[in-house]
Amino acid sequence: MVVLLLMLGLCIPAAAEEGEPTVYTSGDYQYILLADGTAEITRCYSKEVELTVPDTLDGHSVTSIGDRAFHGCYSLTSITLPEGLTSIGDRAFSGCFSLTGITLPDSVTEMGINPFIGCEKLTDIRVSPAQPVFATIDGVLFNKTEKKLICYPYAFTASEYQVPKGILSIGDYVFSGCGSLTSITLPEGLTSIGDYAFYWCTSLMNITLPEGLTSIGDNAFSGCFALTSITLPEGLTSIGDGAFYSCNRLTSITLPEGLTSIGDKAFCYCTRLTSITLPEGLTSIGDSAFYDCLEDMQFTVVRDSWAAQWCKENGKAYIYPDSMDWLND
Repeated sequence: MVVLLLMLGLCIPAAAEEGEPTVYTSGDYQYILLADGTAEITRCYSKEVELTVPDTLDGHSVTSIGDRAFHGCYSLTSITLPEGLTSIGDRAFSGCFSLTGITLPDSVTEMGINPFIGCEKLTDIRVSPAQPVFATIDGVLFNKTEKKLICYPYAFTASEYQVPKGILSIGDYVFSGCGSLTSITLPEGLTSIGDYAFYWCTSLMNITLPEGLTSIGDNAFSGCFALTSITLPEGLTSIGDGAFYSCNRLTSITLPEGLTSIGDKAFCYCTRLTSITLPEGLTSIGDSAFYDCLEDMQFTVVRDSWAAQWCKENGKAYIYPDSMDWLND
């Protein structure tokens, strides 16, 4: 019976765990049915170099591409997406190493975390002027309704980039792995930097964080080995887990008043960081936040502050801002 069904081209549903949607197979695609009866592609196994994604699977309109659905389609150089597609999931085309260009249909209104992470040859993201939600500027993809940067193509080789004025947030993984960039200018009005936003930007030496920035995501600057110093602006309230992990050339950093939390491993393996001032309003420092920094690293803390108590409890060397005032008395 299974052989007969295959010969007839009918789909065979895969067994689903309780609470999980049933997964169907049709040709090179696996998909699930959404609440409105349309299909979401969850996996593509095609080895084609040029691929046209069908607009229907087994009679169901294809409206969504799921998270990492095309991950591992290494041979794919170009892809045509169907009209009627409305949603593209997190990292949908991650690791499509040969993909050079893609056109987003005007029907797409939702997009997850940078769909093109690791697309080493991608230089051309095409969006029509009629697209209601997304736009490109000089080949860089933005969500224009949220004023959010979505994707800076991995294959770009410029050493400098200036984020346009008016952009409010940098999304997750936007510049991840862009090894050519040495300098990035961020606009005034930017409020947040997403997780892994500048991860493994190994040549990044210069970046100025604007006033008004309130949060830096997990691993945002992790692996930025060329970064030697950075000033965090007033108004910043949180530094995510691993935010500056392995920034091993970072020798100085200024933490602003108003900062309340430093995440786990935030400055882990910052082996050249010799001193740091912890602001009075700090109330949380994550596990191993300063792991494997210099053993004689010195903290400056306000008397009777939470940070002072943290230093005492964790055996950290510390001084007060007025420790040397007696020299001038």
